This record gives sequence, structure tokens and C-alpha cells, in this order.
Amino acid sequence: MSGDPKTKITIDPSTCTGCGLCVLSCPVDVIRLDEALGKAVVAYGNDCQVCYLCEDDCPTHSITLSHDITNSRRFSTYDQFGIKI
Repeated sequence: MSGDPKTKITIDPSTCTGCGLCVLSCPVDVIRLDEALGKAVVAYGNDCQVCYLCEDDCPTHSITLSHDITNSRRFSTYDQFGIKI
């Protein structure tokens, strides 16, 4: 898993396809694509706002956000509006 153990987000490199959807969905630029690996990596994990957009958008479910957080949001904007992705 990528990322500092103190951060709220991890990416499983064994299932990440490097599609880049998480990079596009992150509003605070926490995730970057590692060109050498061809995978998404957590670049600025401490900046994560736990909005769940990256986790929701990942087609391979490679992203995990810690549920030991202060942000009480447990469903995504997609869920709120009944949008299927």
C-alpha cells in the first residue's frame, strides 16, 4: 500500500491500473500518477480531506480511506443524488 501510515488514504498497487480517475477526482491534489510505476500514489496524504471522491471513482476499488477520522461523511455525493457509477 502506498502512503505514509499516518495518512488517511492508501492505494493498493497490486490492483491499481493507473487509469488516473482518482487524480482527476481529488479536489486537493493528494494523489499523483507515478510515471515509472504506472500507478497512482499518495503524494500529499496529510492534505486529504476525506471527501471519498477518489474511493468512489476508483473502478478497481484500490483506494481505501481510514474510517478512524473526524469527517463524519460516510456516503458520497453520488449516493446522495442516487447516481450509479
